[in-house]
Amino acid sequence: MQPLDKDKAEFLHKSIDSWKQDNLLSDELANQLKQSISVRKFDWKQVTIYAFVVAISCAVLSVIVLLADKPLRILIQKFTQITDVGISSILTLFSILFFYIAKYRSKNHPKTPFTNNTILLFAAFLSLAAIVYWSKTLQVFEHNYAFIFALATVLYIGIAIYFTSYICWILATQTLAISYGILLNTFVINHFALSYTILYVVFGLMLLSGLFFIKKIEKLKPFFKTHYIISMLVFFISLWLVSIFGNYNDIDKWNEVKQYHFIGWSIFLFAVSLLAMYIGLKQNDHILGNIGLVFFILNLVTRYFEFFWIPLHKSIFFMILAFIFWFIGSRAEKLWNLKFLEEK
Repeated sequence: MQPLDKDKAEFLHKSIDSWKQDNLLSDELANQLKQSISVRKFDWKQVTIYAFVVAISCAVLSVIVLLADKPLRILIQKFTQITDVGISSILTLFSILFFYIAKYRSKNHPKTPFTNNTILLFAAFLSLAAIVYWSKTLQVFEHNYAFIFALATVLYIGIAIYFTSYICWILATQTLAISYGILLNTFVINHFALSYTILYVVFGLMLLSGLFFIKKIEKLKPFFKTHYIISMLVFFISLWLVSIFGNYNDIDKWNEVKQYHFIGWSIFLFAVSLLAMYIGLKQNDHILGNIGLVFFILNLVTRYFEFFWIPLHKSIFFMILAFIFWFIGSRAEKLWNLKFLEEK
């Protein structure tokens, strides 16, 4: 057996003890099973993930700082004498090169997924930079960046399908969200009294409706779970933000309104969260149930801070907050035990 994380090893030890108490295992067999469990000394996988995340973040930050620093950018352009066409072409060639390297590594080095995904992600960012520079070079979409991000979305979906890359699928949803926001800012928000938060609740529902097509198309099926989680998070986060800011984009106007004016949205979020928890429990959908529980608690704590932070003494405030979390934990424990007994 391969070495396990400490938490998983402890879980297995407790399970073996439970089976032994229920006379499902003999003492000898239980001891043999325990001896076969080894604990991983150091979780290099987590270090690998964090290292690659930091590396990608620093690379993106480096490019952003370079593009934001106008004197440095002018100096580089003077030194290299490269035109916009040249920069666009170089970015395109580097994008193709890194996509080729990513394909080669995924085929010949399948046991290094984090390195492979890092190269693929870097290629994806280069391709986005190439799209931006080509739009500047060809003088298209200069007044509406929504179409640039829409093109990036189409590109990332194609890359995600070709490489079966969940990271690129997540990138596609993010660029689609940016494109959606810019487009609505141009055509909807400036003409109708709707806030970004409400419009992104609608966007979350649109993403959820896309699950129907993903389930039907064979090449998109691997992304069903990833898309499901992203859609649920976008919907619930947007709804939670609506319960705080209501239908306001202007922070000054929002400050003039008392928080109880948004209580209807809070009640709606409570109802949706409870419904998600109920459906998740009944259909054994842990993603839906857990997200519903998280946002039920988040909504409860948010309302508590909004209405009681000022009037209550801070000692009493945190004492009540501790009791609230204890009550939620004890109820969740009973529900968990009941569900466990039903399955058993």
